[in-house]
Amino acid sequence: MHLKRKGAFEIQTLTISFLVILVCEAFFLLDVLADLFQIDISTSWVDHSMIESITVVALTMALIIIGLQILRLLREHRVAQNSVKVASGELMSVISERFKAWELSSSEMDIALLLIKGFTAQEIADLRNTRPGTVKSQSSTIYQKANVRGRNELVAFFVEDLLGNEQAVSG
Repeated sequence: MHLKRKGAFEIQTLTISFLVILVCEAFFLLDVLADLFQIDISTSWVDHSMIESITVVALTMALIIIGLQILRLLREHRVAQNSVKVASGELMSVISERFKAWELSSSEMDIALLLIKGFTAQEIADLRNTRPGTVKSQSSTIYQKANVRGRNELVAFFVEDLLGNEQAVSG
C-alpha cells in the first residue's frame, strides 16, 4: 500500500476507534446515571442487555485496533532507533578512518571530534584542561592536515559523506 494512503488509513481507523469508544463511554455513562437515579431507559425496539453487549463488542474491537496500532508504532520506533545507531556507528567509523588518513595525533583526533560536535575553543580547552590558544593552534594544524579552511569545511566534509554525495537541489 502506498505510504500516504497507508498513513491516511491508519488515521481513519484510529479516529473511528476513538469515536466508537466515545459513543460507548457516553452510553455507559448514561446507563450508570440512569441506575443511580433509578430511571428506566429501556426501549421497546431493542433489549437493554443487547445494547450493552453490542457496546462491549464495539469497545473490544476498538481496543484491539488501537492495540495493534501501538504495537506497529513500537516496532517502527525500534527499527528507527536501530537505524540511527547503525548510522551513528558508521559515521564514527568514517570519521575515525579519515582522522587516521590525515595522520592526526590522538590529541588532535579528540579536538577534531569536539570541533565537529560544535564545541567552542574555550569549551574544548575547559574539557581538556588546557588553554584556548593551545586548542586554536591544534585546530589550525587539524585544518591544515585535513586540507580545509576551518571548522565549517571540516564539518561539511563529513556531512557530505553522511548524505552520500547527494546533489543539492535548488528551488
